[in-house]
Amino acid sequence: MRLLLLLLFSFSLPLFAQPLIYDAPLAGPLLVTGTFGELRSDHFHAGLDFRAQTGTPVMAVADGFVSRIRISGGGYGQAIYIDHPDGHRSVYGHLEVLAPELLDTVRARQYAGEEFRQDLRFDSTAYPVVRGQVIGGVGNRGHSFGAHLHFEMRLIAGDAPVNPLAFGFSVPDTRAPAVRQLRVYELDDHGLEVTTQTVVPTTVRGGGYEVRDTVIVASPRVGLSLKTYDRQNAMPNWNGIYGGSLYADTTLVFDFRFDLIPFEQTEYLNALTDYADWVKNTSWYHRFWALSPRQFLARPRDAKNVGGAGTYNGVLKLRPEKPLPVRMRVLDHAGNASDVALVLVYRPAAGTGAPHRPHQYLLPAGEASIIDKDDLRLELAADALYRDCFFRYARLPDRSSGVLSPTHQLHDHRTPLHGKARLSLRPFAEPGASLRNHVYLGHCDTEGQRHSHGGRWGDDGRFTAAIPSFGDYALYLDTLPPGIVINYFPAELRRAAGFSLLVEDEVSGGRLDYRGTVDGQWILLEYDAKNNKLTYNFADGDFPPGKHRFVLEVQDARGNATSWERRFRR
Repeated sequence: MRLLLLLLFSFSLPLFAQPLIYDAPLAGPLLVTGTFGELRSDHFHAGLDFRAQTGTPVMAVADGFVSRIRISGGGYGQAIYIDHPDGHRSVYGHLEVLAPELLDTVRARQYAGEEFRQDLRFDSTAYPVVRGQVIGGVGNRGHSFGAHLHFEMRLIAGDAPVNPLAFGFSVPDTRAPAVRQLRVYELDDHGLEVTTQTVVPTTVRGGGYEVRDTVIVASPRVGLSLKTYDRQNAMPNWNGIYGGSLYADTTLVFDFRFDLIPFEQTEYLNALTDYADWVKNTSWYHRFWALSPRQFLARPRDAKNVGGAGTYNGVLKLRPEKPLPVRMRVLDHAGNASDVALVLVYRPAAGTGAPHRPHQYLLPAGEASIIDKDDLRLELAADALYRDCFFRYARLPDRSSGVLSPTHQLHDHRTPLHGKARLSLRPFAEPGASLRNHVYLGHCDTEGQRHSHGGRWGDDGRFTAAIPSFGDYALYLDTLPPGIVINYFPAELRRAAGFSLLVEDEVSGGRLDYRGTVDGQWILLEYDAKNNKLTYNFADGDFPPGKHRFVLEVQDARGNATSWERRFRR
C-alpha cells in the first residue's frame, strides 16, 4: 500500500551521497517522443524516449560503471545499465550497437554458451565509464517500432524508475497540456459506473478549458476522468502528462505526480485509467479518483479530508440540486498547466435506483476468492480486483478440432485484473501419454489466432495456468511444428552481409528455442521477436570460400520441433 502511494503522490528523492553532474545521453537537441509515466498497455512508461537516427552515439550521462548488459529478442533488445556513485542507475535501451569492449564481452559469452539471449552482470572494476563516454549507438532492437533511445533513471535501491526530467536534462517545453475530452461517471455504492457522459471542453481566453453547460447527474456519487496529452517544443508527438489535481470547489480532493514508479506497482495503471475504454477503443483516460479506495487511505501533502472520514479518493459526493464547482488541473514537468472548469448538479430522477447486474458470483474486492466446479477452478488473490465484481460465468461446449475442453467464459475482458489469476480446467477426456506435453491453456482472439498461457498437469487431472485477464479460455492441443520461411537467403552469398529467416508458429506465447549451425558449427542467430526474424551477420564469424551447409532447428513451448537446411556458397 505504501509503495503505491509513492507512485501516485509527489516523492522526495533521497539526498545524494555525493554531488554528481549529469549530461544528456545524446548530443544536440533531445527530441522527446515518450514521457515518464506515459500510459502503456498494463504499465506506465518507465523512462523517456528520444528520437534519433540509427547509430547515433549514446553516451554515459555521468561517471559510474557498467553493471549490466542485457540482450534479448524483445523488451529493450540490447540494453546497457550504468550504476552511479550517488545511488542512481541509468538505463539505455534498444541499442543497435555496443561499444567495442562491451560487444567483445557479449560475443564471447554468446559463443561460449551457444545462446543469443544474455543477462550479464559486472562489478565496479570491469567497465568503469566517465561522463560523456560513448557506450553504444541508437537502434530499433527489441520491442521498438522506430529508431530511438529508451532512457531511464532508477534508484539502485529497489531498482525503481524515477523521472529522468528531474536530473536537469534540457528539454525546452513552454506548451501546456491539451485536454481532448472529459468523462463524468455516475457511481453506485460499489463504486461501479451506472452511466457515463463524455463532453468536449471548450478553450477559454488566456488558456485553459471549461464545460459551459452545467453537467446534470442522477447519482450523488461521481468520478471524473480526462483524455489529455502533452507536447514538448521540438516535436509534434502527443505524449503523457506529468500530474494532475482535482478540486471540489476550492478543496483539493485528488492529486498525483509521476516522480517514482516502482516496477512492482506499475500495473496499477489499470486502476488509474478507464481500462474498459482502452480495451475497446485503444484510448486513454486518466481517472481523477481512486478505483480501489482500499489502496488510498493516506492523504498527500495538504489534501483535505473530503468524501468521507479517513478517505482521499477523489469521488465527489453531491447534494440534491446544490451546484458543485469543480476544477481539474493537468501539468507537465516543466510547470505548464491547463485547468478545466465545470459545474455538477445532482438531480435525483425517478427510477434511478441500483442497477440490476446479472451475475453468478459476487466477488468482493480485498478478499481472496475461489470458484471451484468440477471442470473449472478459478483462484483470485486478495488484491486481484480493484472493485467488487458481479462475476458472470458461462460454460460453452466446444468440440472443434484441437479443443480439449469446454470454452469457459470468465466474466468480461474489459474488467481489469491486478496480477494474474490461477485457472485450472479439466479436459473432456484424458489425452494419451504422447499428447500430454502438447496441451496448453489458452484463448482464441477475434481474428482466430490462438494464444497460449502455458500450464501444467495437476494431480487432480486438471490443467493449470496463470492468466492475465478475464475472457474466454479452454484447453487446446498443439502438435504442429513451427514453420520456417526465407526472408533473405539466396544460395549465392559471396557478396552478402548475411542472411535472415522468419519463424512462424500457429500458437503465440511461450518460449521459442532455436539452434543454427553451419557445417556443424554453432552460429550466432540474432532474434527479433516483433518480426519473428532470425538474422546472421557474417561480421560475427566468417567461413572459408566454397560451399556450406546451414541447418536450423526450432522448437516451440509445446515441444513441437522442426529442422530446415539450405546450402550456400561463400
